[in-house]
Amino acid sequence: MKNLYYCMDCRRIAGFNGVCSYCQSQNIKELAKKSPVNVIGTKIKGKVMNAKDHRVDILCVDEGNIKTIRQFEVEKLRKIL
Repeated sequence: MKNLYYCMDCRRIAGFNGVCSYCQSQNIKELAKKSPVNVIGTKIKGKVMNAKDHRVDILCVDEGNIKTIRQFEVEKLRKIL
């Protein structure tokens, strides 16, 4: 898995280089596998499984306990604390 980070202030996920590109904060932590995330602008929530080339595989649980793996762009995700 590629090293992804999230900002603890705005909770956005990206491959930051010491400073958040969204809120200019230096309060950054590494994102671990199986971390809960939310897709911005939707009600889709899931856990991070794998990351490749600005795309992240997320394990989502739909209604009826059906598990699916979906791919999203890194910029569309936010960490759930």
